[in-house]
Amino acid sequence: MFIVLEGLDGAGKSTQIRMLQELFARRGVACRYLHFPRFDAPVFGDLIARFLRGELGTVEAVDPYLVALLFAGDRGDAAAEIRQWLASGEAVVLDRYVYSNVAFQCAKLSSEEERRALKRWILDTEYGYYRLPRPDVSLFLDVPFSFTERKLTQAREGGDRDYLQGAHDIHEASLDLQQRVRGVYLDAAREDAAFRVVDCCAPDGSMETPERIFSKIEAALAPLLNAAADA
Repeated sequence: MFIVLEGLDGAGKSTQIRMLQELFARRGVACRYLHFPRFDAPVFGDLIARFLRGELGTVEAVDPYLVALLFAGDRGDAAAEIRQWLASGEAVVLDRYVYSNVAFQCAKLSSEEERRALKRWILDTEYGYYRLPRPDVSLFLDVPFSFTERKLTQAREGGDRDYLQGAHDIHEASLDLQQRVRGVYLDAAREDAAFRVVDCCAPDGSMETPERIFSKIEAALAPLLNAAADA
């Protein structure tokens, strides 16, 4: 069972992944977890951190193909380990994967033709050249943009922020980029049956509770979870 959670920066993926890990633990399912990018990984992790700190240039200045190659290389280095976990029958849960590269890099291009060309290049590079395993399902947590804006304008702390070394993440700093990223994610969901949207909005347009969001995730994963229980 191979599951990916995608979302804008600050979408609450970590909370939902923790709840998913707890569900697997209750069911006695062995589960492995990875967060991409892996800032502690050799070569690519350090370069990605430097890019996100703005040391390689602004979002507009660095060619998205070069940025996409950094993120793809990081996953390429982890591909053998992911394949090994899957071969052993363990559930694999990832915080971001190939579609995050598609969304964040294609959102930087102005024309639809350019975006489609870059999307094809990323998919060919990651699934073709690096032979990354394809997930059974990818879920995009579509949160109210007002929630994203609030999260990204607040001070954010925690060990997962160490890569910034006191600087600001240039992807998180651009709310306009985040809105365009959301659009690319939604387009991807319309084109790929294995990529689905989880609506994280309450009826009044506010952010749903983590528990309600997780119930939607669990419902989306029900066929996989039931198949694993029957195996």
